[in-house]
Amino acid sequence: MKKMGLIILTVSLIVLVMAACSNSKSMEADDKASQEPGKTTVPSGTTANADPDGEAAGGDPKTIVFSVFWPSEQYEQAVKSYEAAHPNIKIKLQYGLSEPYSDERGGEQTDADIEKFTTTTNAAMLTGKGPDLVDLRYLAADDYERHHLLDDLSARMDQDPKFRKTDYFTNILGGEQGEKSLFSLPLSFSLSGMVGDHSAIAATGVKFDDHSWTWNDFMSAGKELVDAKGKYKAAIVSGEGLQVGGTDYFVRSIVADNYSRFVDETNRKASFDTPEFTDLLKQIKSMFDDGIVSTSERGYFTNVSILSPEDYLTTLNIFGKDTEFYIKPHGDKEAAGTSYETRSDIGINANSKVKDAAWDFLKYMMDHTAIGLPINKERFADAVQAVKKQGTITPPTIGSQHGESFKVDEAQLDRLEGFANAASRKKNASGKVLDIVSANTAAYFAGQKSAEDVAKLIQNKAMTVLNE
Repeated sequence: MKKMGLIILTVSLIVLVMAACSNSKSMEADDKASQEPGKTTVPSGTTANADPDGEAAGGDPKTIVFSVFWPSEQYEQAVKSYEAAHPNIKIKLQYGLSEPYSDERGGEQTDADIEKFTTTTNAAMLTGKGPDLVDLRYLAADDYERHHLLDDLSARMDQDPKFRKTDYFTNILGGEQGEKSLFSLPLSFSLSGMVGDHSAIAATGVKFDDHSWTWNDFMSAGKELVDAKGKYKAAIVSGEGLQVGGTDYFVRSIVADNYSRFVDETNRKASFDTPEFTDLLKQIKSMFDDGIVSTSERGYFTNVSILSPEDYLTTLNIFGKDTEFYIKPHGDKEAAGTSYETRSDIGINANSKVKDAAWDFLKYMMDHTAIGLPINKERFADAVQAVKKQGTITPPTIGSQHGESFKVDEAQLDRLEGFANAASRKKNASGKVLDIVSANTAAYFAGQKSAEDVAKLIQNKAMTVLNE
């Protein structure tokens, strides 16, 4: 068991490192602190000859203070190139991490730095000060929005004649916002789905449409896969990648994929004491009872997160030569489509004295950075093309584990943009509310409490956290 655990951990680390291999200043902290994934090569379009636009094109000298926690080569390159094209603009990068990350003492030091970063930034923002631009990771973004501390970026986009929404994945920019304003914009995103053993599934003869299936559809298909007695005993394993989890992990992952269905953080409301949530718990329990979900071995499907084009192919290759990426099922009242998570969400301080210049630089980063899966469609296509041109992928060596090189599957890679265009459900992968969900559902699966009692308990605890 110990040997298998080491193998699982090592292979999982390979996937993570492939997604962040060139972010030299902080790549080791990627999994520990959700650091920006993806290669840090700035596209060739990032040059000193870029056309300046907006207020930043001229006028008095201005300084933009840009606050981020993790040091980033991408940001530093963007600052250098932007300043070269805009001589009247100076951009001051402020990092929250006090020293380079290391496994030896990185956990304690990083936690202390995060606490200091959030405390000092929150205090400054609440007193009308703070940075002009801020990476909102670890920060109370919803509190900022509620207290009108962030600039309305929806208005910025609508009023800027040079900003074309069609240049971006608009479904990810504000896919769940509806008519609500946006107060932050992501530079990149990741996709959450399932890797499936295509040949093993085909051998069972089970048919399904992952572009439209609900959890009820998945239960039916999963039951057929189990009854077919094919290559795997279960339809799906509870876990992420090659790391296997328990019932709590599976519940947490589903709620994370449908977070806005049960939690409205902006208005401080939770909806766990509803038939929707109790029915979901009962569905999940049925899947465990029927052997559709396993907590001990592989199934036909495995949950994964895609952090970059290279990571997409690496993930598929790790699970086998004939695997495919599938869209996760959705709830009856939820939209069909790929689950996603935004990354590098940037906001503009509503009290900044250089908001127009900050907006111009934010647009520049959206158009010229290639962190993970870029929000800019042209940068996304560039990242895909770069992997194709590369021809082969060699996973990095971690410890004694040597990754075997494999050929880039261009046809498989061409499908990635379709999954990005189909993104419709924003995932929340962390947070106290999800901790409450995973910690308190175990009593239901153990038969100690009813789904309704567990739902009420989670609702009360979630509301307490949301109103802290």
